Amino acid sequence: MAAAVGGEQVEVKLEEKDLSVTDRDPKEINQHLKVKFEDIIAEPDPTVFSFDGVWVLSYKVFSSTKLWCYRITSLICAIPAAICWGIEFACLSFCTIWCWQPSIKAYEISLWYTRRIFEILLAVFLEPCFNAMGKCLSHIVVT
Repeated sequence: MAAAVGGEQVEVKLEEKDLSVTDRDPKEINQHLKVKFEDIIAEPDPTVFSFDGVWVLSYKVFSSTKLWCYRITSLICAIPAAICWGIEFACLSFCTIWCWQPSIKAYEISLWYTRRIFEILLAVFLEPCFNAMGKCLSHIVVT
């Protein structure tokens, strides 16, 4: 997809070749979601072991239920969620570029005089006091 920006052609890549089908968390931002059966269910002692068949079937049911619930939920909700998050980040970018940054800059310009007056007052009234205290206390020696 190409667009003219500032008189120049800008290429926006929306190609699937940039998207990995196998490594879907390349920056590892969701490592805390790697939950396995052993992380949730544990029988610590042989005196509280269930039947082996129950243990194996529980593992299979847990793993399959987790997988298929996620797949069905993502099938139904992933596209609408992607649209919503795309809109959210587009609005956030717009507000940052066109509202917040100009407001902050205007605030900085408006407060420049206040900051300058405050610096002068500190230099005139407090700086001599701190310099005098520094000279007095600089001769203290702790042994």
